[in-house]
Amino acid sequence: MSTALTFLLVIFVLLTPFGLVAALAAGSHRAGHLRLHRDQFRVAAPLVGPLDRRDREVRERFARRPSWPGPGPRGERR
Repeated sequence: MSTALTFLLVIFVLLTPFGLVAALAAGSHRAGHLRLHRDQFRVAAPLVGPLDRRDREVRERFARRPSWPGPGPRGERR
């Protein structure tokens, strides 16, 4: 009996933080304090960068007509 009770107590202690977070997230979402949007979690790929429609347009335009800044004073200023 004491082993089963100990097991249930351990499970309760381990799962309580997840339940608390779920309850707080649900309450703040209902109250309008939790504002999650898809733009906050942009998808990116290694060596490519952000995968967004606007970025894709720039990459396609660059692929059609690549132009790098020239060396020297005519090049890109920073």
